[in-house]
Formats: sequence, C-alpha cells, structure tokens
Amino acid sequence: MSIKKDIRAAYAGPKNIPADVGNALAALNSILLISHSECKTHSVLEVTNFIHKDSLAATAVYLVSCISQSIEANLSIRQALFDEEYFERDLLNDVTSVVGNADVDDNFKTMERNPWMWEAISHMLIHLSDNNQEYHPMGKILVKTSVKHDVHDHGLDLIAIYRSTAIGISAGECKAYFDNPSEGVSDASRKLREVDSNKRDIEIRAAVVQMRSALPESEQSQIAGSFWRNERSYIPFVCFDETHTKNWTRKRPSIGNLSVPVSNKCLVPFSVQNAKEVFDVICEGMRFYASMG
Repeated sequence: MSIKKDIRAAYAGPKNIPADVGNALAALNSILLISHSECKTHSVLEVTNFIHKDSLAATAVYLVSCISQSIEANLSIRQALFDEEYFERDLLNDVTSVVGNADVDDNFKTMERNPWMWEAISHMLIHLSDNNQEYHPMGKILVKTSVKHDVHDHGLDLIAIYRSTAIGISAGECKAYFDNPSEGVSDASRKLREVDSNKRDIEIRAAVVQMRSALPESEQSQIAGSFWRNERSYIPFVCFDETHTKNWTRKRPSIGNLSVPVSNKCLVPFSVQNAKEVFDVICEGMRFYASMG
C-alpha cells in the first residue's frame, strides 16, 4: 500500500502547511471513530478506522508538521521556519533524521522511529480534541507541550493544561509495544505514578511556565502553585498490532494504583492491523509530503 497519490491529491505541500494540517485534522475527525467505556480501575478510549488511506495520509502530514515545529502550544498552526530557497531540502533532511530513509533497519524502527511516531500520533489525538472533546473527555485542552524529537528523553511524553470544573494537567505516556501491549500499559502507568509521588513537579512546573503565555488571559490568572495536585488526569497511550488485542476493560491494578478518579485515568489502546507495515507506509508518505514543491 502507498499513500503518495492520496497525499498529492489532497494536500498542497509543506509551503502551505497551515492549511494542509487544518485539512488533515478535518479529514481525521470525519474518518476516525471513538468509543468510551469504563471499568473499576480506569476508563478506556478506543479509536478505530485508522487503517484508511485518507487517515494515513492525514497522519503523515500531521507528523511532518510536528517535525517542522508548526504546532503552537495553543494548537494553532504556523508556517514552518525554513529558508524559501532550501525549504524542501531542509525539511526532508529533518524528516529523514527523525524517521529514517526507506532502508533503515528493524532495530532503528523499533527503538527510534516507531516510538517517536506513536508519541506524535498521540499528540495528534489530543489535538483532535480541539474540535471533538471526546478525544479528551476530562476537559477542554487549552495548551500542550510539543512532540519531543529525542525518544530517549526521560521526560513525560505529553503535558497539557485543560479546563474542567477547575484548571488541571493531563500527563500522557506513550508506548509503542506492538507485540506486548500489556507491558506497555504497565510501563506507562509506572511512569505516571511519578506524578502522584511529586517526582515530576519540577518538570511539570517548567512546562507550565513555558505554556502559560499561550493560555487565554482568563485562565492565566488561575495558574497558581502546584494546581495539578488538585486536578489532574493520566493518559497511558499504547499502540499495538491488532493480533495482540486484549480485554481493555478488565481490572488493571497498574492503572488502578494511580491516585485520581477512574474517569481521570483514560487508557488509549490503539490497535493497528499490520502495525509495522502501516508505520512504514506513513513514513513513506511523510518523506513524500516533505519533498513536495
């Protein structure tokens, strides 16, 4: 499967990235399907219909925008900062530095490329909540951190400020464990428990300071002290091959041990048919889009 023709037909190219990303998000909102459920230890948000050529093409465009730093903290989209003369060359170089060329080995895909892609797709799902709050039922997302380029960065994969009955923080941890999603849930939950134990306070405070100026003025005045200790949510994002699908609504102590209400512990299990091949297809689409004049 290739999505290059679909990208060419639907998108103008990275020099028009604000409009293209807007169109990509609109396409994803019309294609993807969402379902919610809840059990004793956590809630579950499942996203389906991802394996659709228009969805994969839109994902490729969005992921390029993450690499070009075109997504603002408040979810608005800006033009990429490249010199006009070398735009396609420099952007393509940046894309290949993150996801590699077509001939990269399996170790690079497993250890570098796929984890980065899944983190970026998780950010994309949060971005979709701007027009459909079902993607983040805990509250309205106001600002979020950017996708990290270094997958070995030990910080939280996603920090977002949201508005509910109070201003709160969503902390997300992303695991692309194609063959062992249960381990992904446990590893993500273990990292998120560090927020409960206040081990992540310095990191969260730094992220809040960086994002605060992007908040509406009415919300800026509500940012005081360690406000996330009173209102916070946890999102373990786990991507896996559909052959390893589990019962996601059974009791899961690793999530249950997180010290927030069930409705604020939102597991996102993301099942992908032939996940390795699909990620290859998205990468081919990313390189193609980046090279479009």
